[in-house]
Amino acid sequence: MNSKGRSRRTADCVVAGGGRRRKDNNLVVGYVLKADIKHYFPSVDHAVLVGIIVRKIGDEQVLWLVRKILSHNATNLSRGMPIGNLTSQFFANLYLNELDYFVKHELRAKYYIRYVDDFVILDASREKLLSWRGVINDFLRGHLKLELHEEKSQVYPLHRGINFLGFRMFYHYRLPKKSNLRKLERRMLGLEKAYRSGETSIEEIAESFDGWLAYAENGDTFLLRRSLIEKFNRLLGVNLQNHSKKAEIA
Repeated sequence: MNSKGRSRRTADCVVAGGGRRRKDNNLVVGYVLKADIKHYFPSVDHAVLVGIIVRKIGDEQVLWLVRKILSHNATNLSRGMPIGNLTSQFFANLYLNELDYFVKHELRAKYYIRYVDDFVILDASREKLLSWRGVINDFLRGHLKLELHEEKSQVYPLHRGINFLGFRMFYHYRLPKKSNLRKLERRMLGLEKAYRSGETSIEEIAESFDGWLAYAENGDTFLLRRSLIEKFNRLLGVNLQNHSKKAEIA
């Protein structure tokens, strides 16, 4: 299933989970708990992580290697994971697998999505989500020595859209976050100056722009992409379509 298909399926799940869709076809009556774990990577407790791994792996050489990798975190010998280490992403997901099981099997939340330390839970009841927020925070503190970020863990109506994975998601469509659009414009202005001074080539600019277009393709952005291509063509005085694989089909 393509990305738009997954988006539609998730939206359908919201309604099936108890939300009601009004006649304008976009305003869903339901709620989301959008949550973030405070200082996640620096807060991962080594003893707790090793205890989770020990339940599945008993090989002492493997466990010695895990402890050795964790000890390379220069800022704290008992917490955190080395930044940039390829194992850190794996360990981060493994650690919060405990939260996944708790939410799905203990709370029995039907619509739960997590990406690293960000997660959302969808439900028709605002009161239930507010209660779950407290229960989840207690679980994190008691079992994983973590806590939710108070300001970034809120319950709000679904019709406002959900900021998740770089997009603002609504029932029938999703758009790039405005902050990501502003970052793109600042980057392209910087690249335009570098291009004028001979520090970079149009091919390098097109390659950078292609990366952003590949991200934007996951949303409902056809007109936005076309508008941005025209804008940057005028800014650079070139035709990006001649240098960009993504721009020529946008």
